[in-house]
Amino acid sequence: MDVAMALAVLFFCLLLLSSAAITFLLLRHCLSGLRRRHRAAAAADVDAEAAEGGAGARQLMPPCSPPPQQELPLLRPAAKLVPSTKEEGEPWKLTWREVEALTGGFDEAAVVGRGGSSTVYLASSCRVAVVSPPVAVKVHRWCGGERWLRAFRQELDLLRRLRHPHIVSLLAYSDDHEEGGALVLEYLSGGTLADRLHGGASPPLPWRHRMRVVHDVAGALEHLHDGAPPVVHGDVSASNVLLDGRGLGARLCDLGSACEGFSAAVAPTRAAVGSPGYVDPFFLRTGIVSKKSDVYSFGVLLLEAITGSPAAGIPGPDGGAGGGNLTARLLPRVRTEGVDGLADRRLGDDYDAAEAGDVARIAVECLAAQPGLRPTMAQVRAAIAEKAATSISIAHHDLHDASDST
Repeated sequence: MDVAMALAVLFFCLLLLSSAAITFLLLRHCLSGLRRRHRAAAAADVDAEAAEGGAGARQLMPPCSPPPQQELPLLRPAAKLVPSTKEEGEPWKLTWREVEALTGGFDEAAVVGRGGSSTVYLASSCRVAVVSPPVAVKVHRWCGGERWLRAFRQELDLLRRLRHPHIVSLLAYSDDHEEGGALVLEYLSGGTLADRLHGGASPPLPWRHRMRVVHDVAGALEHLHDGAPPVVHGDVSASNVLLDGRGLGARLCDLGSACEGFSAAVAPTRAAVGSPGYVDPFFLRTGIVSKKSDVYSFGVLLLEAITGSPAAGIPGPDGGAGGGNLTARLLPRVRTEGVDGLADRRLGDDYDAAEAGDVARIAVECLAAQPGLRPTMAQVRAAIAEKAATSISIAHHDLHDASDST
């Protein structure tokens, strides 16, 4: 009796497994058929689009490789790409074909900047007739790198929500391609603050414009820190400050390393790294990023603006490498002696020595070893507005005069 019962149970189990296997195979067959029909429909759509666009229609770009140069399809009207005001609603979502059109087929001749996983292209009216004024197209390629994908998503999500006159504006985006995404941003023709301070620009960026720029960047960081939820930029540097053609208007950019969503002053991070010379030593010791990490980086930026020296890679006494970071070389002296003799030599006497001393003292407070001793960005912005009021006011008039002349 027991043997018969065991055989019956075994037979029942085999029957159940066979039924499950047959059901799985039938479902797999049905799904395969659906996928084939979907691909056929998609191919038909592409063929129809090609018939409409003639020789201008192209297939999507192969992952991580530039497409062949062909005629490109037209985009939607520029008035829909470029919002008339910063308070206007959501940025436009583009197809990957439109991104290709904006970049001239990812033309190397249109490249104006490169990052760890991104390339920035200038899209101008000479390339795509309907785009005016020019815009910058930041194309991200992650190619299997989860960290790069997270950075793109982080920057996209933040820029879609942020509205501030000194944070770069997102005009459009594309986020549904398998191997990459794109952010279409307002284009500022003056390059970066690093270019103007260290790139051999002639004439150098005037003192009053430097004070206006650092004040505006401080305001952008204050906006990030005091938002709901608060945001830590995570990579404040002169290379992430864009300037207009006159060196008067400034925009903070590159939010791929940002952290958000915590109510306390600090939070552990997995991605915030920062740029050489700007990274908070407290973060390096503890792995904790905070709003005070941005304050430290901004203090380095203030020293850069005063001295004209880069944050890292400073030549040694013999002109070669080994000079170390800006803070390691100059902070002890600035703390005890101020900035006498340290102001950017290219300025000559065309700067306010009293303002330079006051701003240097603000930088020293920002660079305090313990985050709790550093001021908030709201306090930093207010202090710069007070101590450099004369230069900021003159730069403000320069901006209005330049606007009136155009």
